[in-house]
Amino acid sequence: MAVAALCAVSVLGAAGARETAIGRDSVAAADAAAAKSDWPEAIARARAAAEALVPGSPWPERGFRRLESLGHDAEARGDDPTALLAYGAMRTAALETRAVGSRTAHWQLAAEEGLARVASSSKETAAARLSAESMLAALRDETAPSTGRFAVLAAAAVAMISGLGFLAVGAVRGPGARVARGVVAAGFVAYAITMLMSAR
Repeated sequence: MAVAALCAVSVLGAAGARETAIGRDSVAAADAAAAKSDWPEAIARARAAAEALVPGSPWPERGFRRLESLGHDAEARGDDPTALLAYGAMRTAALETRAVGSRTAHWQLAAEEGLARVASSSKETAAARLSAESMLAALRDETAPSTGRFAVLAAAAVAMISGLGFLAVGAVRGPGARVARGVVAAGFVAYAITMLMSAR
């Protein structure tokens, strides 16, 4: 158990250090590309930084801020394709890094508002405003299961696998076997309920 825990900590530590380095290098590369007015490269690098998510790392937040700044600056100079690219990258990064307890939901909302604003900016009419509202509604239509539901599915799968594994190693009788069967049943019920709710 101690060796397994040490291996897990080592792997997680190495992965965290790697993601932190990617975030730092990507922010620097995004700033360098922006200084040369290489907007696609700056957006790609800022998105990479935003997606380099590690607890406690400042680089994802800075990546999102770079994307927001690139979008706003492109709007100000009337460069709609670049603005759409920046806001699209910001929304994609926010969706890619969704997790239980993550703080990227406000970046997704900001990106969607930016996309709708740019889409309707060419002609500020009632029809354009209606188009922007329709676009926002479409963007915010949550088609995938929520992160919480994914977490429940994962916990249910772990419960079922753990219980079945306990039964597989020979504990088919006694109080341990009853607990294991109960864990498997609870995991299966939680899994089934979550899948039914997601299918609605």
